[in-house]
Amino acid sequence: MLADLLQRSHLMAPADLADYLTEAAQPLGISGVRIFLVDLQQHRLNALPGGSGRAPSSLVIDSTLAGRAFQTITVQQAGEHPDGHRLWVPLVDGTERLGVMEVSLAAESGPVEALGDDGTRTLLERCRMLGSFAGLVVAAKSVYSDSFALVQRSREMALQAEMVWAFMAPRTFATSKVLLAAALEPAYEVGGDAFDYSLLGEHLHVSIFDSVGHDLTAGLISSVAMAACRCVRRSGGDLTALATRADQAIADQFGASRFCTALLCDLDTLTGTFTWIPCGHPPPLLIRDSKVIKELLREPRLPLGLTEDRVGPAVTAASPVYTEQLQPRDRLLLYTDGVTDARAADDRMFGLARLADFVIRHSAEGLPAPETLRRLNREIVNYQHERVRDDATVVLLEWMPRRPEAQLTA
Repeated sequence: MLADLLQRSHLMAPADLADYLTEAAQPLGISGVRIFLVDLQQHRLNALPGGSGRAPSSLVIDSTLAGRAFQTITVQQAGEHPDGHRLWVPLVDGTERLGVMEVSLAAESGPVEALGDDGTRTLLERCRMLGSFAGLVVAAKSVYSDSFALVQRSREMALQAEMVWAFMAPRTFATSKVLLAAALEPAYEVGGDAFDYSLLGEHLHVSIFDSVGHDLTAGLISSVAMAACRCVRRSGGDLTALATRADQAIADQFGASRFCTALLCDLDTLTGTFTWIPCGHPPPLLIRDSKVIKELLREPRLPLGLTEDRVGPAVTAASPVYTEQLQPRDRLLLYTDGVTDARAADDRMFGLARLADFVIRHSAEGLPAPETLRRLNREIVNYQHERVRDDATVVLLEWMPRRPEAQLTA
């Protein structure tokens, strides 16, 4: 079955994915397959055209069984139905959650439990395999088709947001040695915030940016900063070279009034040595054993784009490089000031303590890191009564996470 699907996938149109899966899965007692993709803000699951199923075409994540499968990255079984039983199977690309797959079992198959332990185990394994295949196809074909993007969006995106999202990496990444999850709002109007990461050998490079302004120029500055990171990284350069390249590129192109704060970081995933350059940005927060240990507050260099010859030597334009030794399962929280400075109706700020407490409490509940940040995103938006005044970005980095395969893969 899988070999046939792989062979046929080369010429598969994106809209035909669910129909291909349904046809291939019929020998397993599966009567229908339907693909649901998560929307950009991760509030709803929206059905792709094609396939067959009984669920509505759009499902709320926080109040449906399909949403629970997405949140927990586990297979969920729906209740009895005259037309047969249903399974909700997580759809992932690596560890990036893409949505869920509705799998309808033929009526004659009976409930999953009736298959016995071995039969149930075999069916679930094959459904997970189909979900993994579907996730790979969605990720691969998204590069040259807007079919999936149309389903994932609920409204038109601002130009700067379109540009920044196109540059950014997926919001979740993990290996056995490191885990990264990110969240960003307002998804459709984001201007100056962005994040970037890349694993090179045993080193994970991570950056977070906050460009001044909320217009197209802010998006351009963040895009230039990300391009500079990748250009230097792919040429074998270090953090200092990266800061220099981004600094000069922004200064040359955008003049004296525009700049970008940033944290430029590197984690040695073998030793746990965390190295970073603070560029006028809020410091990383170190969390250990469900407690905030400290802010990694160090003397910063100037924000990117503010070179010494333009603003004077009050703060050195050199790039001091700092290090911190992590312990297994330590977490680092990188964030922009749009998170902590978010204000409620009574003008109270969201604050650093509230941010840390939210992450610690939800992590203690056993939620996967990307689900913790999805809920944090919603909390920040609700705190401001849906009126987000500034870009708010959070990146959660964990060294030597405990059994990431159990939490992040179906």
